Amino acid sequence: MARDDAQNIERHAVTRRGIVGLVAIVALGGVAMGLFSQFQRSMVFPGPQGVSTELLRRVAAQIGATELRIQTEDGETLYGWHRASAAATPRRVLLYFHGNASSVLGQLDLQDRLLANGWDFVGIHYRGYPGSTGVASEAGVHLDAAAVWKWITDELGTPASRVVVHGRSLGGGVAVQLAARVTPAGLVMESTFTSAVDLGREHFGWLPVGVLLEHRFMTRDFANKVRCPVLIAHGGGDSIIDVRHGRELAKLFANADYIEAPRRDHNDVLFEGIYADRYIAFLDALVPLDRQTQP
Repeated sequence: MARDDAQNIERHAVTRRGIVGLVAIVALGGVAMGLFSQFQRSMVFPGPQGVSTELLRRVAAQIGATELRIQTEDGETLYGWHRASAAATPRRVLLYFHGNASSVLGQLDLQDRLLANGWDFVGIHYRGYPGSTGVASEAGVHLDAAAVWKWITDELGTPASRVVVHGRSLGGGVAVQLAARVTPAGLVMESTFTSAVDLGREHFGWLPVGVLLEHRFMTRDFANKVRCPVLIAHGGGDSIIDVRHGRELAKLFANADYIEAPRRDHNDVLFEGIYADRYIAFLDALVPLDRQTQP
């Protein structure tokens, strides 16, 4: 089935090529400075493997997702999904930003859990990713985030107080900057780095990472600008972004809730079990389900 195909693609993708590729570009820069910029973009934003617009269309039809086409301020068109829950009126929305080698096909089971608990799911593909126009860049993905936020609040008609923003991996670096600008009901950062620069220095400290890296994603610099409640989740066995990033973010964000899952890796922190339950409990505490409206 299309959904099974999509999950196999996501679960068997070589995720390390994404985030570790992000820091490996620093080494390339040391060898070929003149070519560094053009190589950097493809390494920071590799996109998902094996995800076609046809597969996206088939999975969307199978699971009842509405395919979105959202216009950005600078004229790009973003592909995305809206999965509406029948369990909540007025609606509650979880806005999701995926990792740099992922897509809306990632963690479909988590999407199902959200819907079952009365949360709508909205996710978009960054510019340059399958179904979206343009070329990815740090500046560009922040424009993408602003565009989908505007769609939720203006077109869908959902107030900011009923929207929680969730970013996984690089998506956390997108989510935190949006949350600093618009003040949603809450912010979730899952498997996220303190900054791409910090991550690069860990792997290639002998190179001038701070100078070379164009797409910097300075997550830690926004800690004092976010005014909403924050949940930070990280796997103790994360083989891509070490758990010390999650621990440091938990210190930087005042009164943040912190989940450290000892035996979880990079992609499965909130996938199931007690950690998924704590995630849903965090969301529900921010925007309680109005049970008086339930049938």
